Amino acid sequence: MISPPLTYVFRQKRRLAQVAVWSVGVTLAPLVSGRFVANAIDAASGELWLSFAWIGALAAAAAIGVCALLNISRLAADMTADIQTSLTTDVVRQALADAVRSNNVRRSGAELTEHVPVLVDTLGMALRTAPNGLFAIGAVTGLASISPVLAGLVVPWLAIAPFLLATLVRHDTRNQATVVRAGDALYGETMLAIKGVRDLVAAGAKDYAMRRQRSLIRKLKTATLRQVDVHALRSGAVFAATTWLPTLTALAFVPSLVRNGSLTPGEVVGSFTYMLAGLSTTSVFVTSMARYLVTVRVRHKCLVESVSATGHVQPTPAVRCEDLGGKPEPLRAVPRPEMVVRDLTFAYGQAAHPIVEGLDLRIPFGDHMAIVGPSGVGKSTLAALLAGALAPDKGTITVSGTSLTQSVEMFQLVSFVPQETYIFAGSLRDNLRYLRPSATDKEIAASAAAIGLRRVMDRLGGLDAQVDVVKSGLSAGERQLLTLARVHLKATPIVVLDEATCHLDPAAEDQVERTFMATDATLIVVAHRMSATRRAKRVIVMNAGKIDIGRHDELLNRNAMYADLHALWSPKNEATLVGSA
Repeated sequence: MISPPLTYVFRQKRRLAQVAVWSVGVTLAPLVSGRFVANAIDAASGELWLSFAWIGALAAAAAIGVCALLNISRLAADMTADIQTSLTTDVVRQALADAVRSNNVRRSGAELTEHVPVLVDTLGMALRTAPNGLFAIGAVTGLASISPVLAGLVVPWLAIAPFLLATLVRHDTRNQATVVRAGDALYGETMLAIKGVRDLVAAGAKDYAMRRQRSLIRKLKTATLRQVDVHALRSGAVFAATTWLPTLTALAFVPSLVRNGSLTPGEVVGSFTYMLAGLSTTSVFVTSMARYLVTVRVRHKCLVESVSATGHVQPTPAVRCEDLGGKPEPLRAVPRPEMVVRDLTFAYGQAAHPIVEGLDLRIPFGDHMAIVGPSGVGKSTLAALLAGALAPDKGTITVSGTSLTQSVEMFQLVSFVPQETYIFAGSLRDNLRYLRPSATDKEIAASAAAIGLRRVMDRLGGLDAQVDVVKSGLSAGERQLLTLARVHLKATPIVVLDEATCHLDPAAEDQVERTFMATDATLIVVAHRMSATRRAKRVIVMNAGKIDIGRHDELLNRNAMYADLHALWSPKNEATLVGSA
């Protein structure tokens, strides 16, 4: 558990006692400064050597104060180092305890890289600054020894300062908390973008990621400027209440006090030494300590929230496929989006011949389309356009009226599976739930079984099995099944498969497509085998920039190339050709 900040400070009992002893030396200079100055000035008119003696005594007191401050700084540095060790140990201990309880704990990274260093540094500065608060006690006490009347005029102004400070601290706390949260949000978003840069590029979401970054940067800038404004207002108000206003008030009464003999010329200078030197130092101390207090409170709260948010996760038991069964539970009430393509045009470069030109297409929810054509004709490009991974040069692709490439919500509605599979080092569970981290083991196993991955899971040792990227033990077809199960688990209403079953045998490919068809999702498939066209409701035939769309039987009668492709991939030849595919 993360203890309150002062707990870590109070553990340093021996050093705190030493700081208290040295604080006496810090108090000495402000306590005697005004009195020694007054005595030196008054003695100058008579015995000059006595005046210099008082100045020498003042210098000695100042030297003692400097020595005391140096020792306090040394002790504060030692205390800060111990506090950092203790606080870091507690944070790491909490993280390790969470890791033992669950392998699913995620940390933002800000705990040890930002919150702990800032919290420790602020506590260190507060420890070094705290003795300066004794300047106020010394200055007021010394002023009272010279003129109780002036001290009585100054104290009411000093009493106002805490109430003024309390009000400003509340505002500053809110502002600094906003700044910290904005910084955490920007840090987390940046780390997420860096880790997922491959997926952002694949999904065509780079512009969206940059827009989010710019928005978070603007929020952080606004919050920071607001905090600076409040800090400037607080510093000015406190300085006025603790230094200028008391000094001006005293100055108004000084002439009468001099005329009636209550103050000598030396005592006038000594009194203003207390007010301009001692109280101004107090003003700096008060504003600094207020800032440190706010920072400590905000950072400690953020640290506790960060740990608490991820620190109590129930352990995940090892589960094998045979222990689970049934159909996946519905992920959520998904929409039934319709995709509309208008005047779609795309080419790789201005001088290149368009791969797609002027395409108009309506794909109602639940449609099943297959894309076929000769190698290199642009089937994968069209699939990437329909999935939003590529932006068209001209025209629009909308899903339920919203542009496919201009809204992040679209990536929650469309899943794009390329031929190249993507797996990463980690457990089989993490690889399968990569697109849906909240999925339960039962849902994961059900999707894996539906796709045809169950036997592979059992062979590897269940969901807890570790996947080695270099030596995964997975064949190309098994890697494709893993990727397809991941997408099935995500359960988006639109799925685009770009030869994502090319390494599967015909039976496994048939099972995969029928599994996605059973979800009632819109399915768009770049066909690796012509048998996929028999399962599709409609077929898109691409050939040298021309596109023909129709049902399987219609295309056999009117499209010669489509008929030739089917003749090559007849059922009796398919089993022979699949091995070379």
